[in-house]
Amino acid sequence: MCTINKYLRIALLFTATFGFAVSSFGQSSEDSVAEVLPQPRVLIEKYIDAIGGEQSIRAHSTKTISGKLLIKAMGIEGNLNVVAATPNKIKTTIELGQFGQSISGYDGAVGWSMDPMAGNMILEGEALKQMIARADFYGNDLHLGKNAAKLETVQIVTVEDGEQYKVLLVDANGEESFLYFSKETGLLRGIDKMELGPLGKAPTQIRMDNYVEADGVKTAHKISSSQNGVESIIELDSVSYSALSENAFELPAEIQSQLNK
Repeated sequence: MCTINKYLRIALLFTATFGFAVSSFGQSSEDSVAEVLPQPRVLIEKYIDAIGGEQSIRAHSTKTISGKLLIKAMGIEGNLNVVAATPNKIKTTIELGQFGQSISGYDGAVGWSMDPMAGNMILEGEALKQMIARADFYGNDLHLGKNAAKLETVQIVTVEDGEQYKVLLVDANGEESFLYFSKETGLLRGIDKMELGPLGKAPTQIRMDNYVEADGVKTAHKISSSQNGVESIIELDSVSYSALSENAFELPAEIQSQLNK
């Protein structure tokens, strides 16, 4: 049971702030001397166009995502539900059968989580910072690379399904990550970054596949994450942009009571 809890804890840390992380994807380098590498902003703009364009993206201010979380190595599968709203609200619910329910969120002011392993808590420090970043409604598209201290296309890499441009992103806090854009489609296919885990920050590899269009915007319907040898997979069933209930991001009573202490 302790081993299972370890796997679950790593997976829940990944999915808690969904939204949306080193030999990434079995990649090999290509000599880019013969080809001028495109500027990162050009690649980001191409990506935004590839998923539907800025106008289509901004047409939506709420989102509901339904799917499944899988940890194949442990034979674990759970239902996943995420609701989000502009500019920075999110709530994630994961049903894991005999392992219980994990809920987390950010209401624009307070980050929190409730799960059977760590209990109920108000997020602080790095955990809160990570939650706020994930809660940015446009963080994975229109705000990609926003306020970056450095953006640089460093090379072309070859993976199983084609060539990708590898882009170095250094954020305002000096933290590095690498973004991978498909040379053929322009879609964002992967991210290498440091993510918070049970033992602190650790290298995390995230890959996005199977982009599906809904209401004018394409979303990756398969998102895999690998950290410390543990792979978790999110497979989406649906993405909806319908209006949410007024209390969609209301703090649970257990969290509110902690704030009132």
